[in-house]
Amino acid sequence: MTTLEKAIRLLQKMPENKLENSSENDLEKRRRSFMGLMSFSGTLPEDFNYKKELEEARKEKYARFICHADKNEVFSDS
Repeated sequence: MTTLEKAIRLLQKMPENKLENSSENDLEKRRRSFMGLMSFSGTLPEDFNYKKELEEARKEKYARFICHADKNEVFSDS
């Protein structure tokens, strides 16, 4: 399901009175926000593996905290 399809479903589920009571300025703000989100749609390759990318980023960021001790060893402040 694409981002556009998800947005359409959300709008369809929204009660009519919420849509009607919104001011024009509020609707324009929402429209701009939605278009901003849509600008990110499709920017990643089809084979993008977010889990792999996240794991690599964590390793890079927290490499200095990784302890080379045995995983079963318990560390204490004493």
